[in-house]
Amino acid sequence: MTEKFFVLVVDDNVNNIFALKVLLQKLNSLEILEATSGEDALVQCIQHNVHLILLDVQMPKMDGYETARHLQMMDRTRNIPIVFLTAHLRSEAFIQQGYALGAVDYLTKPIDDNLLLNRVRHYQHLHDRETNLWEKTRELQSTTDELQNTLNRLKQTQMQLVQSEKLAALGRIVAVVAHELNTPIGNCLTVASTLDEKNLAFENMVKSGEPLKRAQMLNYLEQTHEAMSIISRGLGRAGELVESFKKISVDRDSDAKRHFDLKMLIDSTMTLLILNEKETRWQITIDVLPATMLNSYPDTLEQIIAILFDNAVTHGFEGRDHGHIRIRARTHMHQLILSFSDDGCGMSEQVQQHIFDPFFTTRMGKGNSGLGMSICYNLIEGILGGRISVTSDPGQGSTITLEIPLDAPELVAV
Repeated sequence: MTEKFFVLVVDDNVNNIFALKVLLQKLNSLEILEATSGEDALVQCIQHNVHLILLDVQMPKMDGYETARHLQMMDRTRNIPIVFLTAHLRSEAFIQQGYALGAVDYLTKPIDDNLLLNRVRHYQHLHDRETNLWEKTRELQSTTDELQNTLNRLKQTQMQLVQSEKLAALGRIVAVVAHELNTPIGNCLTVASTLDEKNLAFENMVKSGEPLKRAQMLNYLEQTHEAMSIISRGLGRAGELVESFKKISVDRDSDAKRHFDLKMLIDSTMTLLILNEKETRWQITIDVLPATMLNSYPDTLEQIIAILFDNAVTHGFEGRDHGHIRIRARTHMHQLILSFSDDGCGMSEQVQQHIFDPFFTTRMGKGNSGLGMSICYNLIEGILGGRISVTSDPGQGSTITLEIPLDAPELVAV
């Protein structure tokens, strides 16, 4: 016990005060205050941080009961433990009156020394425990504040890292956009410039008055037609790229939520996708129970399936003339688990880490914009209210797993 425990002894008889002081000095870490009247006791309690009051009941002017009543009226003194001491008022009625005024003990004189010392020691220990608890609470609060500050710093650091990743991704996006658009647009500009020169040459030939030969006219028309064809293809490719870039932000108005049969939707979608292939060289297995009903966005799900199919054919089966795709669906609680697997070349760990990044592709410069899986991610997270994951090993194929609610969330207009 390092902190002093202040005990206020209140008695109009100085001899009684002296005797109590001598007795209480046997206890350690005790500071004794004196008061010879109720008024003096109130002043002492205001001037000092009193922890226990030994209060005589019978005193002139303001007795112990009235003193206790005044102590109860002040916030500063209301919770100070009071032990009443009396030589004459021993009846049960007086004892009950003392407890009613907030006393924690009522001792009658002559008081057994050991009993009084034990009482004071008991309240001293209670005070020490309360003080220690308060210190522990303050330390805990301090630790909590430090942890909160650390958490806030971690969140800030995380936000900074995310922002850095976004800026890095933005840099990659700009580079890819520039690369992908530069080729068709550059070709169009070159051809347009060449065509303009040929038009000028043809115009000068016409203005010169020289007779035009049939072969010259046909050659000019052939070159013009070829140039316009190149420009048309180039601008078409640029338009496709722009349309792909637009799809990376989820279009919340393009699809209507409704009930539909999942198996029927997958069957019809895959039939159309296979018809668009030059050869029906892909083996398709659809493991979906009939009457698996969803209340969701069928057009969005069709787009996702088409992207996954194209991704498997383009990347998984690259360099092969055959492959097996399996689509499997099952329900759990209120969720649909839809897996899209292929037995293709698989993916490395590094590719898996970036597969959902915008404009990430392993076929840079080969006609791929790297937006397919990123669009899938946005559609699943943004419209269907689910999540997407990938598992793969090099040479062992890949499995894309979708977890989406059977009842998709309502879209909020933004």
